[in-house]
Amino acid sequence: MKKLLFWIVLIVGIVVLLGSCAKKDEATTAATATTFTSTTTAAGSITFGSETLSGTYVSPCTDNGGAVATFASAGALPSDLVAMRDVLVVTSDTSISEETHAYTDTTCSTLSYYSKDGNTSFSVGVASGDYYKVTYTETSFKALVDTTAAETWWEALLSTGLTVGTELSGTGSGKNELNLFSVTSTTVQIGDDDNETYPTAMDSQVMTKQ
Repeated sequence: MKKLLFWIVLIVGIVVLLGSCAKKDEATTAATATTFTSTTTAAGSITFGSETLSGTYVSPCTDNGGAVATFASAGALPSDLVAMRDVLVVTSDTSISEETHAYTDTTCSTLSYYSKDGNTSFSVGVASGDYYKVTYTETSFKALVDTTAAETWWEALLSTGLTVGTELSGTGSGKNELNLFSVTSTTVQIGDDDNETYPTAMDSQVMTKQ
């Protein structure tokens, strides 16, 4: 489930760009985002060489050149979606929460839903260029729908009932995952994890410490 929805949006965005043969700057298609308030409690820290990962990291609010709304209108995302952002929260010295927050407006002020992947047994391995190889175990999954459109879409995806405004909490895949992290004093960017091989490129947007 990890960053699945944002991957979908990126793929569609690429298709849209190739089809039109024109470039779009994300900054021109998404208004200035409102301040993000985390619903996940941050704690602890994780060391990456000379850098330390701690607290909450948030990417810019983006409509991905209009691709989010386009894909939502096609039924591949909740119909009210307009913009999204990535969030990462360090929850202990050995755990993180990887999150997708989706919104009904381009300023990311009105939530449609959020989903959270809880990863434990987080371990930092060797440096690989600008990245560090990491491993962790997917142990929990949470989701909250804040609109009826998001409720309908997620109920179909998960084949279970949800209640608007009430967080769904369940177990993760339990798989041990391999990933890459790029960490600076104020930012983090990660790859798309896999339980067999390390990714070769970054997947998420650059997330800045709050």
